[in-house]
Amino acid sequence: MASLDGAEWSEGRLGGEGASSGVARPGNSDPLYPVVSITHTNGVPGGGLVATDFRVVPIIVAAGGALATISRVVEAQPGVYLVEVVPIQGATWQLGRYIFWIAVTSGSHQGQTLERVFVH
Repeated sequence: MASLDGAEWSEGRLGGEGASSGVARPGNSDPLYPVVSITHTNGVPGGGLVATDFRVVPIIVAAGGALATISRVVEAQPGVYLVEVVPIQGATWQLGRYIFWIAVTSGSHQGQTLERVFVH
């Protein structure tokens, strides 16, 4: 399990949490599921976003790890998104810590945060 610090959404908060408890394991390229929550300052969930509104960049990868990309984004609850992340083609997850930079841009709204995930 990993935690991350929330970052300012231009009208609220962007935050999330990630875990490798899904199907991502060392040696495979199955998805990892960071969870991102977006809320406006008035408490209303930031709903209706799509995969092209998100950007994920692995800032630190486990030893021998590779870059990753978003394969899809699902709004699980209003303003709560499962961001399905997989290693780039031909690469696999490695045992260890990954730190992802996650940015969201939708119209004039934008936010970013960091997320720590341990793949095991």
